[in-house]
Amino acid sequence: MTIQRYEVFNTVVALENITKAGASLNMTQSGVSHAIRSLEDEFGVKLLIRNKSGIQLTREGERVHAYTLKIINAHYSLLQEVHNMMGLETGIIRVGSFSSVTAQWMPEVLKYFSEVYPGISIQIYEDDYESLEHGVAIGELDCCFTTASTHKKIEFTPFKKDKLFCIVSRQNPLAEKEIMPLSEIEKHPLVKPKKGWDNEVADFFNHFNIKPDVKYEVSDDRSILALIQADMGINIRPELVMSGAPDDIVPLELEVDAYRIIGIGTSKWVSPATSLFVSVVTDMFQEELFK
Repeated sequence: MTIQRYEVFNTVVALENITKAGASLNMTQSGVSHAIRSLEDEFGVKLLIRNKSGIQLTREGERVHAYTLKIINAHYSLLQEVHNMMGLETGIIRVGSFSSVTAQWMPEVLKYFSEVYPGISIQIYEDDYESLEHGVAIGELDCCFTTASTHKKIEFTPFKKDKLFCIVSRQNPLAEKEIMPLSEIEKHPLVKPKKGWDNEVADFFNHFNIKPDVKYEVSDDRSILALIQADMGINIRPELVMSGAPDDIVPLELEVDAYRIIGIGTSKWVSPATSLFVSVVTDMFQEELFK
């Protein structure tokens, strides 16, 4: 079926690897390659090219991909709507997430859906804020957890104010402080999240006109915590991340009330299953402040 070939094509584009796409779709590598070749033969254009970094779209492939995403989304929405009319709750929800939300919130969400809505399958995709929001905007994701910013291109529903702390190693003399003055931050080497992962930190520094001494940039929370634990610098981190931090990392209160706002992003139109997901996580996590 053409729909299946579109799904194979979209999966290869998302994973940038035929072998990974085959594993995700439970297909052989040759089966994936055959599906792509048959699409290229049908359309009469080259859709994908291989290079050292993996598989990328050709210019023609980019245009075809935009349509196949819409077709697959419409196909799944149609199936979900038919099931809804029959009184069945089923579907697939592609949810974008980042590490602290995946670790602290998603187990509860997945447990709830497996018990209450066993017909709904949730697929989790982790990435940085910008990539997740882009995935929702172009239809690769149904929704994503993200943070508030002034540059949203998707709909955003806020859930929680996640307080920011300055974190240091217990070996660091700063660990003796109760409050971290903003004027002190520039005097110490900083471990900073990479661009795309650093919305709340970048906003914090910009708002208070802080020029940090950035020594290391990493994207993974565990890597950041490991560098802080080894006393390689200080870091500004949200409370949700700190729930999994080692005991020898000390969170210092900032002298100002600083926080990130976590919420969920969607496109203007959502499928019935996605709407249900948003409703459930809103009930689970939204603070009274945002209701």
